[in-house]
Amino acid sequence: MDDTIQLEAGGGHGLRADFAPSANMVLHSLTLGGRELLAQRNGLEAYRERGSTMGVPLLHPWANRLAEPGYRAAGTDVAFGSETDLFKRDPQGLPIHGALPSLLRWEVLDGSSDGDEASLVAGLEWGRGHRAFALFPFPHRLFYEARLSQKGLEIAVVLEPAEDVPVPVSFGFHPYLRIPGGDRATAEMYLPARRALLHDASMLPTGESVPSEPGRRRLGDSDWDDGFADLSSPPRFVLSSDGSEVALTFLRGYEFAQVFAPPGSDFVCFEPMTAPTNALGTGVDLPVVAPGERYETAFAISARLESSISGDVRGRPSAHTYEA
Repeated sequence: MDDTIQLEAGGGHGLRADFAPSANMVLHSLTLGGRELLAQRNGLEAYRERGSTMGVPLLHPWANRLAEPGYRAAGTDVAFGSETDLFKRDPQGLPIHGALPSLLRWEVLDGSSDGDEASLVAGLEWGRGHRAFALFPFPHRLFYEARLSQKGLEIAVVLEPAEDVPVPVSFGFHPYLRIPGGDRATAEMYLPARRALLHDASMLPTGESVPSEPGRRRLGDSDWDDGFADLSSPPRFVLSSDGSEVALTFLRGYEFAQVFAPPGSDFVCFEPMTAPTNALGTGVDLPVVAPGERYETAFAISARLESSISGDVRGRPSAHTYEA
């Protein structure tokens, strides 16, 4: 099934973004001057059917993992019971990344394009008849807005309670940003965080943290799966290599981040999170939206690439710098 919606800005040398509404609105391709900025990993169909993450997926109703198949949040006890086909498990058997993408089919509500800018708006109803309602029994609506320009891509998500029931907010995104130039040995990250969260052997926060100095880190053969808090304002995470960089900036609604970069990977994930991992289970730093209110989030991706022009089969150096 291919229901991709494509946004373009700036023509063939500009940005192009591809979204899949029937697979949880995943941004499965983002190119600049023909160069792919996102790690494709196992591809769109593997993400749709098995939750094998790639591109820039939304993790809803929880980001990362839970300590067990159930939780207590906003005064409600939730037990997943036999609903094990609604979510993915990590290697230790813990629920991870929220409901499977095939369960989250968005309706495109609006869209526009004038050549220099393009946008789309989509909605998702999470009501009592939703197949994954047992995982998160809080009626709500989500609105997803993407705005693409020659400056970059902004993705905003708004959550609204749909009934007279408060809704906890624990979603996030998992952007797989490819290392520009592909050279992990020379790649660097800039991390705008002042606290690093400590995790146990199951990669769940212990509730403790230690100071973290904002600044650059050499990637090399290091191994990252780390949570952060007390972010600089605005939190701008940068991945750079060989004169090129890709940046992800938290604009609003994201107070926590996870940095994921396993050894040998050609990507780094700077993950915007509305709450720390397992917040549904612990209640720690868990936002709860009252009926009649809304929770608004947004982040932006931008890039500057020094590279050969896409389509030049000889790969000769280009005199151009593509920016977004």
